[in-house]
Amino acid sequence: MNILPLSRSVVVIGSALILSACSGLNIDSVSDRVDYKNNKSVNSLEVPPDLNTPDYDPTYATIPGGSVSAAALARGEAQQGNAVVLPTNAAIQLMREGNVRWLQVNAPAEAVWPKLHEFWRTMGVGVKRDEPRVGIMETDWAENKAEIPLDFIRKTIGKAFEGMYDAGSRDRFKIRLERPAAQATNIYLSHERAEESVSGTGVKWQYAPARPELEAEMLNRLMVFLQGGDATAAAAPVAESNLTAVPVAMTQLEGGQPGLVVGGAANDVWIRTGVMLGRIGMSIEGQQRANGVYLASYDGDNNDSKQGFFSRLLKSDKDMLKVGGKYQVQISDAGNRSLITVGDADGSPLKPVVATELLERLKSEFER
Repeated sequence: MNILPLSRSVVVIGSALILSACSGLNIDSVSDRVDYKNNKSVNSLEVPPDLNTPDYDPTYATIPGGSVSAAALARGEAQQGNAVVLPTNAAIQLMREGNVRWLQVNAPAEAVWPKLHEFWRTMGVGVKRDEPRVGIMETDWAENKAEIPLDFIRKTIGKAFEGMYDAGSRDRFKIRLERPAAQATNIYLSHERAEESVSGTGVKWQYAPARPELEAEMLNRLMVFLQGGDATAAAAPVAESNLTAVPVAMTQLEGGQPGLVVGGAANDVWIRTGVMLGRIGMSIEGQQRANGVYLASYDGDNNDSKQGFFSRLLKSDKDMLKVGGKYQVQISDAGNRSLITVGDADGSPLKPVVATELLERLKSEFER
């Protein structure tokens, strides 16, 4: 938790409030695990410093037009007569494969898309990327105020000085839709996290490990919202179940190219890989489900905490994942197991050291 600097006048006013009007303050406690309300990101496209956001190139259209854009919703131009409305009795299930969850909605993607915008607005999180043609939505970086400890000072002065405090972390969510059938939609959600890091050169933002439990929390709230409930209310915890370990190992293919062997059918591995790419700083640009191909760009930075200083020092730029660089991730069926390989935007082989870095990050997610 960080306490932001205050001016002298603010301190004087704060002291007066504490001494003379403490009983009139709103001393609410943060009793929930999620509180993104009143984020500046709702009204601005704000990215924490040092976290680069690449430009996007829509490819491999999977969800046809007909969806309502965020801009149209804000202007009030979306009309019920032209938009597909989510049925009030749409069946929704929370599905699970390993450590990945998703929602299966008995409704067309065109009806689900505008409801996703409503959900994020209700949660207090802004939407930065809105591409209904490829079924991709990404939020702004948002501060979860529930992570700010409720210490003595906050208990005493409540929310009167809410701006004094910063959680020192930001969350971003990525949603991807798939259409398994004309009247069905799968909603996959990935979480990314950034945290402030203090070093000899100052304070900077760095990527931190994603939190699958927060993905589960947001999916649970989204399911409640789609069923007409209050997404901001404390939701019942998602039921956990014992996980069966999935064998995963790096391998070397002909020509020296690396590959990642994962136990399980290609369909199951496809589902998990799509979510895990979002967790490791990749944004999906397009997908070819029939061919088992994701096209993804790298959001991370080449100075992130996943690499040590000396390992970066000994690598050239050609030996590292490039921010904004586009990569193909191929999932191939190999009987009772699957093979994951990576290439450049055209599918050509990467330098083995770069491919290994990306696959090792995926491997660590499969092992979580």
